[in-house]
Amino acid sequence: MNQMDSFLFHSRIASWSGRFLSIRTITWTFLWLLFLLIPSFVSGQQKFKEDLFSVSFPDEIHGWACGHKGTVLYTSDGGKTWALQKSDTDYSLSSIYFADALTGWAVGDNGTIIHTTDGGKTWIKQRSPVSYCLMDVLFVNTQKGWVVTEKTHILYTEDSGKTWTIQFKDQDFILKAISFCDEKTGWAAGEYGYIYHTRDGGKTWEHQAGMFGFSEKTGEIVGGNFLFDVAAVDPVTAWVVGIDGYVAKTEDGGATWHRLTEGIPETHLFGIDVENEQIFIGGKGLLIGSFDGGKNFHQVKVNPPLTYGWVYRIVDNGENKFVAVGSKSCVYLGHCSDESWECVTR
Repeated sequence: MNQMDSFLFHSRIASWSGRFLSIRTITWTFLWLLFLLIPSFVSGQQKFKEDLFSVSFPDEIHGWACGHKGTVLYTSDGGKTWALQKSDTDYSLSSIYFADALTGWAVGDNGTIIHTTDGGKTWIKQRSPVSYCLMDVLFVNTQKGWVVTEKTHILYTEDSGKTWTIQFKDQDFILKAISFCDEKTGWAAGEYGYIYHTRDGGKTWEHQAGMFGFSEKTGEIVGGNFLFDVAAVDPVTAWVVGIDGYVAKTEDGGATWHRLTEGIPETHLFGIDVENEQIFIGGKGLLIGSFDGGKNFHQVKVNPPLTYGWVYRIVDNGENKFVAVGSKSCVYLGHCSDESWECVTR
């Protein structure tokens, strides 16, 4: 018997016997109980439980996050409070992107693409040309966008997703992330350190890094590091992060990539956000930051601690303000000058 059933049951016993509570007392007690219960439903601040994999802020106020089992969360106050939105899918959503406060897309398992033009009040399914897991979505405006998938496919649309086509495909690896700094220049990155670059809006994609093969001596796989995120800063500058504390940067359009190790723990790194000289990287059990363009990194305090958790994606939602998402539905808010970031969804 739950709390409400128990309350009503004992209320009926009391009214029959006349020995415990008057009708007026029962009524006021019932109303008080409703007063305590209703806010947890109407405020949207119920405790969420599913892991989150992506977050997007088209402006300082409006933001969305997505994750396991079709979870979509929404905020209209810069991330302070979040509420569930009905995505109409049970497939896990790996990435979400909003071009403005009304227009957004989310992608995920089994070729899932959903689209909204009313800020997430309603989501409509779009048709993917492949049924693979879709890993990341990005739009440079409300019309042109890309999706990267397993099996090294890059999908493209120039009509807001009414039609998606295969723009590029290569070997059977997983592309985990895509990032553009303008409508022409972008990078995609994924398994075994594979990095692809375009200077013409995806008409051509150049393989810049990564390798896969087998050892002649042991027969074991020999390959590059697994990359989980990429951040395009400008036409010549980009960052990638991956497992085993891998952080690399290019300053020549991807002709060369240089690894950074100072102050970076050898743990799995999943997400990076670069805003001028401020850089934040999230991963397994930690969040690290730099305020000098990556010359020095230090660990950022997170409350509650990330000892057994992880941060998967990070974005900025205004000047010096950042939002990160990760395990157990945690959404973290931070500021470049904050000593610690707070989980606001627990």
